[in-house]
Amino acid sequence: MKYFETWDYPGSLNMAIDYVLGSFGESFLRFYTWKVPTLSLGVNQRPKNINFKFIKEIGYECVRRPTGGRAVLHFNELTYSIVIPKTHEYFKLSVLEFYKKISQIIVEGLNRLGFPAKLTERVQNGNTSACFDAPSWYEITLNGYKVVGSAQMRTKDFILQHGSIILETNNEIKYCFKDMKNDVVQYGLDQHMKIDIKKLKNTLFETFNNYFNLEKLNEIEKIIEKAETAKERFVCREN
Repeated sequence: MKYFETWDYPGSLNMAIDYVLGSFGESFLRFYTWKVPTLSLGVNQRPKNINFKFIKEIGYECVRRPTGGRAVLHFNELTYSIVIPKTHEYFKLSVLEFYKKISQIIVEGLNRLGFPAKLTERVQNGNTSACFDAPSWYEITLNGYKVVGSAQMRTKDFILQHGSIILETNNEIKYCFKDMKNDVVQYGLDQHMKIDIKKLKNTLFETFNNYFNLEKLNEIEKIIEKAETAKERFVCREN
């Protein structure tokens, strides 16, 4: 599996990279961060209740993911994405089986760092537009709160799954919607202890490497070039 990381890219480019990776016919793992706090919506989520005025005034971005799920404010987090082509043995896994496999690896890495993270074995119903309002099957919780939220898309050629590992607890997402409840919080790893993002990334790299035999990719120009041509489709606008 090819591995690379990107730091502080714009939201639309981050989404485009994840999407175009599926066109290369190879398996990839990427860790990345965001240039500015960015609200991402699921591919089928309606933007009608988004407070675009607030987002623009504060300097946030808004993007639409190629995957499903509800809204996430990408803010003080490490994001992962994994792409599996149809030739990979994991391609035959069901949606939930794939979620479980990847979540187990992330939990293992978090446990190695001293976080008592666990897999969720049941669905809790969320009442808002926010992804971190409630955990779903095989998502990751810490002290009962969801701290890793993931989403997936499938085509006949590849599976893409990406997700947010929240480092610092925050409630800023409530300001991004006109009708969000005041008690909606994105809980982070810091509720147990603070962690340096590079230390987290390195430990997760080692853990994933045990399962996928990662090969660091130094030349990513072709990927970025292809993503640049696709990024506009992931920009979320008011009109």
